[in-house]
Amino acid sequence: MIVNFDITNNSSLNYEGRDVDLHNNFDFLGFDYNVAEKQVILRWKNSSDHWVDRNEISNLFLIHKTVNYLMVIEQDENSTYADDSCLGEITFVPSTLRDLNDIIVPQSKPSEDDDILYLFENGQRIRIHCKELELSVSV
Repeated sequence: MIVNFDITNNSSLNYEGRDVDLHNNFDFLGFDYNVAEKQVILRWKNSSDHWVDRNEISNLFLIHKTVNYLMVIEQDENSTYADDSCLGEITFVPSTLRDLNDIIVPQSKPSEDDDILYLFENGQRIRIHCKELELSVSV
């Protein structure tokens, strides 16, 4: 997998010298899956919490290209919006370990055959294998 960012602290991304804290500073909006294009886009917006810098990134997109594996594990049915919109951790995981969806691997860049695993506070898991993963932002 080719990526244009590093994972730091398993909840933040380093992108063009910026620390992008997905856990504390962004709210997850959802994802779109384009089957014909084999593309999955996860979308976040700048959080409205008082500690978040309004002059930084307003919207963030993680664009998974040439997707050949997508798995979504359902969220807790009693979860709140705060849990639904909050990423807990993000990690690259070997695709050979697809039966383990609560594992955290401390590595900043993926190996060629790794999946990316998103673990949300509401228990939802999104696991994707793709050829390329692009972080795109708007200010």
